[in-house]
Amino acid sequence: MKIGLLEDEQSQITLIRQWVDELGYTLQPFKTGAEFRQHVADDSFDLFILDWNLPDTTGIDILDWLRSTLDWQVPVLFITSRDSEQDIVKALDHGSDDYIIKPVNKDITLARIKALIRRSRADVDADFINFEPYNINLRERIISLNDEPVKLTNKEFELALMLFRHSGRLISRAYIMQEVWGTKADLKTRTVDTHISRIRSKLGLSPDRGWQLSSVYHHGYRLSKIDLTVT
Repeated sequence: MKIGLLEDEQSQITLIRQWVDELGYTLQPFKTGAEFRQHVADDSFDLFILDWNLPDTTGIDILDWLRSTLDWQVPVLFITSRDSEQDIVKALDHGSDDYIIKPVNKDITLARIKALIRRSRADVDADFINFEPYNINLRERIISLNDEPVKLTNKEFELALMLFRHSGRLISRAYIMQEVWGTKADLKTRTVDTHISRIRSKLGLSPDRGWQLSSVYHHGYRLSKIDLTVT
C-alpha cells in the first residue's frame, strides 16, 4: 500500500512515516502543492493525507484538483489544525472521506487509515468478483471469460486482478512492480510490459468485450470499462 502525504511540517512527516511504517505501508511525502501536483498524476496511491494550510496553496484546492483532474477516486484523509465545524463540513463537501484534527493520536490515526483503505478495497474478502463478461474466483485464483476458465500463471492472475480492481485508474509500472512482484525494480524493465501483453491476449481484453487496456507513455497502464450501450 502506498500513501501520499501533503504536509509542510517535517516533524509531522516524520511522525506519520513512523506510524505508517508499522502498518507495512509506504509513505511518499510532499511539502508543497506544486510538488504534489507534479508527481501524483504519474504514480499510483491507495490513500492521500492532506494538510489544509500549505506554503503555496490549500488542501481544499488540492482536493478539488484530485477529484476533478484524476479519473480515480482514491480515499482522502484531512489531518489539520483547523477545527471549526465549518471547515470540517467544507472538506467533506469537497470530497474528503475523513477528517482528523491535530494534534493527532496514533491509534485513532492508524485506525482511520486502515478503515479508509479497507473501505476502498471492499471486495478483498469476497470469494468472487464480477467484471462482466469476466468472473474472478479469488479462492481458486481463476478468471473466467463468459464462464470459460482462462489459463493464467500466478503473476498474470495477480496482475489482471490488480487492473480490474483499479479499473479506470492509471497504474504506474513502479506500483505494479511493488504490488505484484514485491520489488522496486528499474522502471525500464520489460517484465510488466510482457505480462500486460500476455493477459491482454489471453483474456481478450478489447472494446467489443467492454474493456480497453491502454498503455500511457512513460507512466503505466489503465484498464477502462467501455459502455457498450452508447451508439
